[in-house]
Amino acid sequence: MDPMDQDPQEKEQTMAGLSAQSEASGRERLLEAAASLFRDGSFRDVSVADLTKAAGVQAPTLYHHFGDKEGLYLAWAERAMVGLSLKIRESLIGKTGTRESLTAIAAVLLDAEAVDLTVLLRDARRAVSPKGQERLLQLYLAAVIEPLGSVLVRGVERGKLRQEPIARMAQAFVFGLLSLHPRHSLESVAADEAAQWFVKRYLNGFSA
Repeated sequence: MDPMDQDPQEKEQTMAGLSAQSEASGRERLLEAAASLFRDGSFRDVSVADLTKAAGVQAPTLYHHFGDKEGLYLAWAERAMVGLSLKIRESLIGKTGTRESLTAIAAVLLDAEAVDLTVLLRDARRAVSPKGQERLLQLYLAAVIEPLGSVLVRGVERGKLRQEPIARMAQAFVFGLLSLHPRHSLESVAADEAAQWFVKRYLNGFSA
């Protein structure tokens, strides 16, 4: 049908639908650009111009959907951390032992394609607003520390681990492990191999 012959109400509905699709597309493209740029760079490293250029949109589109760069950063971080949480929980399905559960979590956190927790947690302390910092830490606790803490608690209850403060044990695990992340390690080691090596040392120590 010729667009000129289209009923005015139908034409208005069509235009509204196209506008909604365009808005949704712009929002999604910005999130995809954020995933690419923030995965490899910190909050301060990435500019609004970098994000809009990568997404193929203008700055007003970013401000419309997210308010500012921090709003987009937090939206990306939430999506990334929810994905990380799902991967961790899926990796623990069928795992009952302390060693195998810790190794499963370690392998997920060392995945080169996953969010770089070292950078994200640094940003949570230094770059974003206090409200943003609180949100990032909440996401981190829910995605990583809660499932890891559950494994550690069971390990203590079964006598596989010494009785120590669980939060401190969890932090030692995460930050020790992240030194082996592909983006930070001085050597190239497969994630599974690095995960197994680290968990063995975490549980047994380095003493002869």
